[in-house]
Amino acid sequence: MPGAPDLRAVQDRIFDRLARGQLLVLVGAGASRWAGLPSWREAVCALAEDLVPALRKKVPGVRERFAPPSPRDRIPVEALMRIPEAHRYLRGEARLVEKLAELFDTSRIDPARLPLQRLLVRLSAFVPAIYTTNFDDLLEKTFTWAGRPCQVVAGAEDMHRWRFDRVNGRFVPRFPIYKLHGTLGRPGTLVVSESDFQRRSDLASNPIDLRFCSDVVGRELLLVGYGFADPNLRWIWTKLRDLEVLPVAWFLELGASTDLELATFELDRIVRVDLEASDPDHPPELLAFLEGLAARCEAELGA
Repeated sequence: MPGAPDLRAVQDRIFDRLARGQLLVLVGAGASRWAGLPSWREAVCALAEDLVPALRKKVPGVRERFAPPSPRDRIPVEALMRIPEAHRYLRGEARLVEKLAELFDTSRIDPARLPLQRLLVRLSAFVPAIYTTNFDDLLEKTFTWAGRPCQVVAGAEDMHRWRFDRVNGRFVPRFPIYKLHGTLGRPGTLVVSESDFQRRSDLASNPIDLRFCSDVVGRELLLVGYGFADPNLRWIWTKLRDLEVLPVAWFLELGASTDLELATFELDRIVRVDLEASDPDHPPELLAFLEGLAARCEAELGA
């Protein structure tokens, strides 16, 4: 069983895919933590705290009380998904959206101080699309700050209203940011609770899942700030493996991989790239890796 690959060899392989237009980027909550936003687990734990008063009112005489978990608690994802489900049921959709908007508020965040998002914007010149499971708008804000037109694709209606800009007499499509789990700007698109994930348990259930599958087949995938733990993507990955069209994915691990992780991820054609970051919330090693890719692309492939 091989160990974690050499960083230089990985950069060479990913650059080769970028040069051929054969790489997609998938961005997870780890990228937004740079700006101080919560992970999905942290957000669910905050929802749990907000849920307690409604639980006490709904079931006043129960002997065993629900104790809101801490983000450090080892609770399975499946159990955590029940919390937003209960929150929506007992506190209502409006309160759920209000709480999520509060947790993922970016109104005071300056994109100029987001080096990771700025690097993703630079890399976007060499990839067909960026996919993200994040609700927040940090990527969109950074694209706007950089003067790069983009469009958010969070539902079927966005695919019918593709946006173009006229450049030198030609219509140029804006760069697509696919929101796999929706956007806070349109609460109806959010995927946050158990039933939301269950509705995505079919390749034909959501147009963005279909687009992701279409885009990723024949290409490779770079995972940035993404833990590959949510049921939606894991289900899609299993179906692609069953169909024998599973792509190679490059998982930028901030720590060090165990032998079990290396072996099981290899089964899914996911290569764990150990960066062994000194600061998991603001990892300079991740910035250095992406900076090396972006600078090489700009030098050898043009702006």
